[in-house]
Amino acid sequence: MSYLRHPYVTQMARNRYKLLVGSLLFLVLGSGFVPASADPRLFAALLLQNMLVGVLVFWEERPWVLLGSLLLVLGLEIAGQVWGWSTVRAYTGGAYSIFCFSITLRIFRKVLAPSRVTTELLAATMCGFVLLGMVGTFLFVIIDVVQPGAFTDVGQGPGNVQSLNYFSFITLLTVGYGDIVPLSNVARKATILLGLLGHFYDVFVISVIVGKYLGGVGADEAPRP
Repeated sequence: MSYLRHPYVTQMARNRYKLLVGSLLFLVLGSGFVPASADPRLFAALLLQNMLVGVLVFWEERPWVLLGSLLLVLGLEIAGQVWGWSTVRAYTGGAYSIFCFSITLRIFRKVLAPSRVTTELLAATMCGFVLLGMVGTFLFVIIDVVQPGAFTDVGQGPGNVQSLNYFSFITLLTVGYGDIVPLSNVARKATILLGLLGHFYDVFVISVIVGKYLGGVGADEAPRP
């Protein structure tokens, strides 16, 4: 298809992970400067922009799974005005998790591919970490929908998404302020799982990048015949 070879599409493909990490950080941090009453709809808009960026930057690869996830989340968010926020938010989390896993597979292919350390590779690894935090967010949201009161001090209704998003990243970063505590057994096990995945990701990705960096340095310093 000729439109897939458009210069703008090609340029986005070359910088896909830089664009994607910017979109992810906008998703995580972008709603921090608005009133709490406007937060639910804004968070949904930020989520959709992140998915749209993902579809666009991988457009050359015909990302049907990403596009399908985007359309599903869009439909669920529209239907949420009729069916109620909390139930739809859980379904939205499932659809967005499919999007995250599809992107993560591409990230691992990028990280494991034989190449040197570049800004695009570093952006890809950052994307992987933020996506893991977003999957943790919606995992906690689903638990909170199924078991109300599974977490302390997260509030009720749409506003608890941001509280659980905060708790997800605090768990990944192993900060542990203790202001939000998992109470149910399922919530505690999910918190342990997220912490284990975060540690594995850090160790695995750092070791791969260090290996690539040392390999690149060694290649540069090797004597030429």
